[in-house]
Amino acid sequence: MKLIIPGRPVPAVRMTQRSKYKSKQAQRYLDYKEQIGWTAKAAGALPRHSPYEVTATVYIDRKKPDMDVDNLAKAFLDGLNTIAWHDDRQVVLLHVKKIYVNGEEECAEIEINELGGIV
Repeated sequence: MKLIIPGRPVPAVRMTQRSKYKSKQAQRYLDYKEQIGWTAKAAGALPRHSPYEVTATVYIDRKKPDMDVDNLAKAFLDGLNTIAWHDDRQVVLLHVKKIYVNGEEECAEIEINELGGIV
């Protein structure tokens, strides 16, 4: 299954129970996770008890502040929890790549492959 999440990707942020209601960064992250989940649901994602491979390619503008791939990966995996798989522990192989674009549309492409078997 291949998902395309339009717009600038939002990496995971540190947040406390209190800050998720007050911090603009935290709210942007939570909204982005929800957008990922809705995109997966619309594509027909259903969780199974199999291991998964996830490949994500992030297209970001070179002129804007950079982001860490580990925080991007967390956003993708958390956004797909209970939608594409039961728990992100089922992801056994993960690839995240950043590609810098100049003036082009920013987005994230997430490819989910079920590997078969039981986790």
